Amino acid sequence: MKTTDDHFLAAALTFTILFVVPGGVWASHQSGNAPSGHRVEAALTTTQPVVKPGHQGNGLFYMTNAATDELAIVDPVTEQIIKTIRVGKRPLGVTLTKNGLYAVTANFDSSNVSVVDLKSLKVIRTVPAGIGPDGVTMTPDGRFTYVANAGSNDLTVIRVMDWTVVKTLPVGKSPDNLVFSRDGKTAYLTNCDSNNVAVIDTSRIEVVRYITVGTVPEGIVLTPDESRAYVANNVSDDVSVIDLRTLTVVKTIKVGDAPAGVSLAPDGRYVYVANERDNNISVIDSTTDDVVKTLPTGGKFPVDILFTDDGRKAFISHRDSSDVTILDLETEKVVKSLAVGDTIHEGVAQK
Repeated sequence: MKTTDDHFLAAALTFTILFVVPGGVWASHQSGNAPSGHRVEAALTTTQPVVKPGHQGNGLFYMTNAATDELAIVDPVTEQIIKTIRVGKRPLGVTLTKNGLYAVTANFDSSNVSVVDLKSLKVIRTVPAGIGPDGVTMTPDGRFTYVANAGSNDLTVIRVMDWTVVKTLPVGKSPDNLVFSRDGKTAYLTNCDSNNVAVIDTSRIEVVRYITVGTVPEGIVLTPDESRAYVANNVSDDVSVIDLRTLTVVKTIKVGDAPAGVSLAPDGRYVYVANERDNNISVIDSTTDDVVKTLPTGGKFPVDILFTDDGRKAFISHRDSSDVTILDLETEKVVKSLAVGDTIHEGVAQK
């Protein structure tokens, strides 16, 4: 029988992808590995609920490397690292401000975040967080950064204008992925070791409800109309469908082994779930909430999925093969693999 500890003690560190496109920031999930062996994951803020890379994946990548304590800038066309910037210890998550001027990294072993000026390519500020921050998420209006602290079981809320901590909010055990509603009034946070989703009123920055889901919830995504949320439960190997009007689980969908990242295709109809141990993707039709197909990823332990604007290709990040593969969704074949280096990378951003 698979247990939480058995599952995560075998997990290596991972990386994810964040894309910045004109008019906003779209992001994937980001993943890490806590000292206890539990893998923790937090979603980056999206200005829209649909995840898009934009520009067919031709922008620069901003990657956090936990092994070297650096934010690396990578040209995906030449497949070369063109610049590395030292940040805090063991950076896991990364997000960009709404204006694209700054990158913010969550430094797990430093218990802080680094603010990197993307013009000067230097760290201009270090802001304290809770214990073991791994997820960092920007609010839709760009005014605040929410940091999920897996070690202290809380959120640190930072005001972007002056990089000041305005509140520390206790949540559940090992807080993980956080996603905002489009208007920014509500946040939904997965708590890995509490097996629930916290519903947060952002005007008061208070938890107003907990929704019980599967075992070790990680990825979470909202439908475009924000009527439902899909939560990937890593140990129970299923996806919880939450009705956001009643805040109740209305269906549980069995998927592959160890689902982690969950994303919506640009058309909003299909939900893509990365199954780490099966090295594949379960595709759920959101109109029926049934798995309609299983797709290959071409790498080992897939964790995140992003799409081109036209919805024809998916970019998939893998934590064990340290690459990003490109899946042609029309032919359902992997057409390219982008190596991101021999060392382990935790977060990737593009603009």
